[in-house]
Amino acid sequence: MSFSKLVVVAALSMCLTGCLQSATLVRVKPDGSGTIEQTLLANLQTMKGMMATMGGGQMKDNAPGLMTEADFKRTAERMGVKPVSLTPLKEGAFEGTKAIFAFDDITKVRVDQDPNLSGAPGAPAPASTSKSPIRFGFAKQGGNSVLTITFDEKQADAATAKVGAAAGSQQATDAAMDPAIMQMVKTMFQGFKVGVDLEVEGKIVKTNADYVNGSRITLLEIELAGLFEDEAKLKALQSKFGPGTTLTEIRPFLKDVKGVKINNPNLTIEYR
Repeated sequence: MSFSKLVVVAALSMCLTGCLQSATLVRVKPDGSGTIEQTLLANLQTMKGMMATMGGGQMKDNAPGLMTEADFKRTAERMGVKPVSLTPLKEGAFEGTKAIFAFDDITKVRVDQDPNLSGAPGAPAPASTSKSPIRFGFAKQGGNSVLTITFDEKQADAATAKVGAAAGSQQATDAAMDPAIMQMVKTMFQGFKVGVDLEVEGKIVKTNADYVNGSRITLLEIELAGLFEDEAKLKALQSKFGPGTTLTEIRPFLKDVKGVKINNPNLTIEYR
């Protein structure tokens, strides 16, 4: 097999998640209870084509969406929440599910930075426990509610791995010096989006968060297609990623990268 083909196979293996879109919205009430809305979509036709290119054979459809009822219940247990509803979705070429969960105490909720792929065709079953890279604290202060959010820096690779993978694939493509391969990698990453947002019921009085829109705060947002629009920045990022890279270390380099938002790893939100 030629070097160029090896690069293609490596890129395909790494970019399979480029066909995925994941959005998690945590809504918190003044008493610390709330809901979680988790949407997971995939371009199944693209995934099938990529698997066929990689020699992975046929991928079976997972109707009615990416998450089955069994996955739904296991995910609820892993997150420390109660399952409420699971609805199939289809948006253009993407299809999947919207899962809604409920909780009585935000401090017992576990939210991962990486998208939940437990229902994705061919994905491994979810673990029974989570290392919970996003942790929550809650307290009442007079008539206000105070919510604290901590990104576990030791688990920050979950948030930055996809960005690092994109930079790595660019490096491999540069080595191959083949514009066609570069275009293929761009195409595979097109559409990949991961987002984790938090919304409080009420008005935010004070917060140290960077990305605030009314009562909603973006904790994490990664859209890999934006990385390829500025090749100079992408090349500069290549040397910044490595084993054990923390959010604090990488945030300054991602601040001006289009499609990437990673908030302060230690947030405080006071609201009423």
